[in-house]
Amino acid sequence: MDRPIERRWLTRSRVIGALVILLAAGAAAFGYVRYGVARTLTVSRDRIELSTVRSGEFREYIPVTGTVDPRETVYLDAADGGQVAQLMVEEGAYVKAGEPLVRLNNTNLELQVLDCEAQLAEQLDRLASTKLQFEQTRLTHAQQLINAKYQASEAEKRLERLVSLKGSGLVRRSDVEDAQLEFGRLHSLEEAQAQAAVVDEALQREQISQLDRTVAGLNRNLAIARQNLDDLVIKAPFDGELTMLDAHLGESKLAGQRIGQVDRTDGFKVEALVDEHYLPRVAIGETATTDTDIDGKVHRLVVKKLYPQVTDRQFKVDLAFVGGAPPALRRGQTLQLRLDIGGERKGLVVANGPFYDDTGGQWVFVLPPGGSVAHRRAVQLGRRNLEQVEVLQGLVPGERVIVSSYDSFKDIDRVVLSGGTT
Repeated sequence: MDRPIERRWLTRSRVIGALVILLAAGAAAFGYVRYGVARTLTVSRDRIELSTVRSGEFREYIPVTGTVDPRETVYLDAADGGQVAQLMVEEGAYVKAGEPLVRLNNTNLELQVLDCEAQLAEQLDRLASTKLQFEQTRLTHAQQLINAKYQASEAEKRLERLVSLKGSGLVRRSDVEDAQLEFGRLHSLEEAQAQAAVVDEALQREQISQLDRTVAGLNRNLAIARQNLDDLVIKAPFDGELTMLDAHLGESKLAGQRIGQVDRTDGFKVEALVDEHYLPRVAIGETATTDTDIDGKVHRLVVKKLYPQVTDRQFKVDLAFVGGAPPALRRGQTLQLRLDIGGERKGLVVANGPFYDDTGGQWVFVLPPGGSVAHRRAVQLGRRNLEQVEVLQGLVPGERVIVSSYDSFKDIDRVVLSGGTT
């Protein structure tokens, strides 16, 4: 007896067909999401700038402009003023320490010296006369004291003789009493003469001491007056270059008026202005390098002095060349420097560009090696300088990043590069 054969609904061919349909639908959905929903922009390769992520050392620095100045400058001023009588060197000449440069005339100072010399001579003469008078007085006192001692001694001997004859009846009692009184008088006179000599000698020493102090003061005044007179000859304070000389024959210079300046030529320093934002991060000992070659090489400098005063939102630092300044430097020359403020740290870096300001370092467009489609990716970028940006997270070495402006890419998810080489 024949049985009817049931046909199965789930067959191999139907399963394969269903899988093909599902794969096609999935591919269509993926393509729609990737190419339909994703915001895409096609740009020419020539309009953008790429940078490859690489391992390296990130150096945090700030660009500053420095001015070359002599290591030391001394200004030459007229101490007391006067009339320019002689010019001994020309401006720009190299001078030696102590070399005369300019001579001034000042009649008042010359008269002051003469007056001090006259006063000193008068006091010296007075001192000599006083000492002579005191010596004569001392000799007079000595002579008077000798006479008083002699008279007192004679009176004492006479009294002794009268006392020895007192019991013999040969002398009167009144004679003995008179002799005793005379001896007492002469002995008191001797003591008074000795005391007067001591007092006079003390007074003489005090007066001579006062005169000596007066003479010493006059000597100091004379020395100062002569020094002021000597200062009319302006001299070089050290070996260097006379970079400025403002003096003409016959010209009158007031006290304190600037005449010139001498710069040391055995070394230079660099003065630079730094934004006040970096004041806590700049310290003595920090290093800097020249941004451009000098004498064919880059030179290193070190911060030697830090001025805490802030003027116009900037503060000043002094830097010295390590190993000596280049011989080609000139006063007033401008140098572009890179001042280190954070040291060096190894890690991933990418070139700096306008993209950082557009994204705040939070996302970038990344191209895989050899690819031509850049996708938007969240990243974490750190410090940056004029050349590099420090990469903290989100990128690996070899990937390429669009570092040009993102003004046209802010609402885009994907950038397709066309033309050129990638």
